[in-house]
Amino acid sequence: MAYHPFIVIVDDDRATCQMIEDTYLKSGFITSCCQNGLEALRLIKEKPVDLVVTDFRMPEMDGLELLRATRGMGIQTPFIIITAHGCVDITFKALEFGAAAFLTKPLDPGALITKTKNVLYPGRQSKHCNCPRNETCPEIQGVNIIGAGRKMKRVYQYIAKASSSEASVLITGESGTGKELAAKAIHYNGCRKDGPLIAVNCSVFSKGTLESELFGHVKGAFTDAVSDRRGRFELADKGTLFIDEIGDVPIDIQVKLLRVFQEKQFERVGGEESISSDFRLIAATNKDLKQRIESGQFREDLYYRVNVIHLHMPPLRERMGDTPELIGHFLDLYNGVYHKQIKTLSVEALRILQKSPWHGNVRQLENVIESAVAMCEGNMIDVEHLPPEIRDTETTPTYPDIQPSASLPEAVAAFEKQMIRRALKTHNGVKSRAARALGIAERGLSYKMAKYGISRH
Repeated sequence: MAYHPFIVIVDDDRATCQMIEDTYLKSGFITSCCQNGLEALRLIKEKPVDLVVTDFRMPEMDGLELLRATRGMGIQTPFIIITAHGCVDITFKALEFGAAAFLTKPLDPGALITKTKNVLYPGRQSKHCNCPRNETCPEIQGVNIIGAGRKMKRVYQYIAKASSSEASVLITGESGTGKELAAKAIHYNGCRKDGPLIAVNCSVFSKGTLESELFGHVKGAFTDAVSDRRGRFELADKGTLFIDEIGDVPIDIQVKLLRVFQEKQFERVGGEESISSDFRLIAATNKDLKQRIESGQFREDLYYRVNVIHLHMPPLRERMGDTPELIGHFLDLYNGVYHKQIKTLSVEALRILQKSPWHGNVRQLENVIESAVAMCEGNMIDVEHLPPEIRDTETTPTYPDIQPSASLPEAVAAFEKQMIRRALKTHNGVKSRAARALGIAERGLSYKMAKYGISRH
């Protein structure tokens, strides 16, 4: 007889409980619903439970208190915590106590099932798969882009639209934001997914080498051309060509690119034969192309040829709510790479990661977690395991100074005031935008501003 995992659902909202239960029943899971943490704790004591899915905010005992009480009894049942968007401090605390995963409201049934299977069956997916799964947005196949916040949901929508089209795509964003991942997602979800995905990074080649890489060359075209060689345009036939850092292409090569993009024909370097290639174009850059057009470094006609669909990848500092999930993902990944069983990070290490400016974005965060896993010998990453350049961010604290004698309400009030002032400053005093960034209603923000005597400016 097949085994069906038993999942306890904890939420004081009956409609949410019912929705989660219906979703699980359709996937063959056995469930039990509880209206608060105390009721769930009694159930967990009585019988074996495979997974607990709990809302954070509940009367009598919230989700974090339930997780803490369960761990205090020595029960290691995995937890998925449901939080409101923007509750970064909550997710960090839950991560400290060993939560396995997080989901943000409003819940997406597909994401819930995918996340649940990843927690219950962690060994079924290879960590070195050529087409890794997407945990947060299951309808995007072939790439693992993590994030469930408002900005990332917009990214997923654009990827879905771009995938259903053959139009050229321009992906912009700072280094390390995942532009190449987005390009892979568009390719693997489009009609050319069975064709090749050919990538070239224009910033790593000299002018002469780049031209040969793109167009190919014939034997004898230059000193080192000892044989004919196909270029990236030719290799991408019936597939997708991803030109990374297109803003670094020299201006005279841009003229040749324009012809290829328009006519899908070209000649190899040193050759006379006209070669056709049917490829879909995706380009990416971390440069401001409009600024480069004004300075004469980029052709305006090439810009409009490339920029039919524009996808912008947000920097990590603008989606810090996704940081705990990213940390958990990279922790799992490098536990496998380095054959370790690190379960969590200390609260001080988490705070340092939260307050880092992350100029290198997700790529830098991944590098930091890999380094910490490699340095850690126990089962918890502490401050000493973080790279020195990250530990130095401690000198620019994110949290307000709280007196040791302060009560919990006083400490919470100090933190709330700081977060509200920062959100209002970031959004130029526009309360609706600040409220969205904080993950609360505008009416709730107005109440707190009046309570703390905070003005819009």
